[in-house]
Amino acid sequence: MSLRRRQFMQGAAGATALGAAGLASAQEEPDYGGWFDDVSNFDGTVDKRGQDTVEITVGAQGNNGAFAFDPPAVMVSPGTEVVWRWNGEGGGHNVKSDGDGPLDSGSPVAESGTTYAHTFESEGIFKYVCVPHESLGMKGAVVVRPGGSGGGGSGQPQGPPANPDYGGFFDNVSNFDGTTVDRTGQDTVEISVGAQGNNGAFAFDPPAVRVSPGTEVVWTWTGEGGGHNVVSDGDGPLDSGSPVAESGTTYSYTFEEMGVYQYVCVPHESLGMKGAVVVGGPLEGGSGGDGGGGGRGSIELSGPQWLLSGSVLLAFFSPLLFAAVMRRRYREQPPQMGTDDDLERATGPAPVEEAAETEPAVELSHDEYDPKGTAALVAFYFVLIGLLWAFMYFVEFLGRVSVIG
Repeated sequence: MSLRRRQFMQGAAGATALGAAGLASAQEEPDYGGWFDDVSNFDGTVDKRGQDTVEITVGAQGNNGAFAFDPPAVMVSPGTEVVWRWNGEGGGHNVKSDGDGPLDSGSPVAESGTTYAHTFESEGIFKYVCVPHESLGMKGAVVVRPGGSGGGGSGQPQGPPANPDYGGFFDNVSNFDGTTVDRTGQDTVEISVGAQGNNGAFAFDPPAVRVSPGTEVVWTWTGEGGGHNVVSDGDGPLDSGSPVAESGTTYSYTFEEMGVYQYVCVPHESLGMKGAVVVGGPLEGGSGGDGGGGGRGSIELSGPQWLLSGSVLLAFFSPLLFAAVMRRRYREQPPQMGTDDDLERATGPAPVEEAAETEPAVELSHDEYDPKGTAALVAFYFVLIGLLWAFMYFVEFLGRVSVIG
């Protein structure tokens, strides 16, 4: 293999390695050391960085009953206040650091609406349990990290990630296709109640929608499927009251705070009549697009996405760059021929010392340039780029991989 082709392939391999490094560095899933192995509702760390206050439900469904924290693992920025809110289910619960830690809500409490708060100032991973139900898997963790999806000091408020983690909430919702419909920037957004889905008129349409803070969301009854209502799943602001069947009935709520608000139709919840309103624009550094992460149990891709994009762009343009550079170098100076014997056979006997100063320059014939070989290398490299983009699509839309974060 000639020098120019070896140099080309080495450079191309280097660009590929840089792209792979960009993918690896974009993934920041913390290492919990098996902490969540017996926690049924854990499917990844929910990134809430950039929010002043983050709420965790105590007594959520999980671990064969109301024995879970939701979300079980959350990532916040330093200085964030985390509030644990009891939903009144599963008996008495508490929040207690595993080992020496700052969390201690006291004796177990069962009353709905009870809250316990702690502001995390220092970075780290803070594991905690509900002491009475630790053996059942009622565990959680707060990861405190700066920057990331919280806006990076720009001062611009950011909302939930582009692919919200619904924690399996939409697993039995037939009309949810994994997409969170983007309605940001609109003053009013309408959702149909009693749309077709879940083997009848037992659906909200769209089931998952993203809106801007300050948006009024209006639920409008279609009159089909019997009596429906809109009630928050767990402790939340939505409650339209008793089920209603009359067409044209409306219920509205204006969302001011960023977050993910899940709700159900109580009479038909078991059939899959569920919905979610995501308030706030996607977090900086989150996965692109409007897709929701719900029924797949996927998580958002966190980390420096600019590095990922830059690596891919570098890998994309590097074949053309290397081809141009190597062609120019080939025109300006000849490749080395190898051994002295090879050189002597190619150029004849070495000139005498007196003629050294007038040795003629070697002219390079363009016929020795191998356009077919170079074109084949470029084509092969673009195939690699296609595979890289396919991998990015898989990570972004088809689920979370845990080489990340």
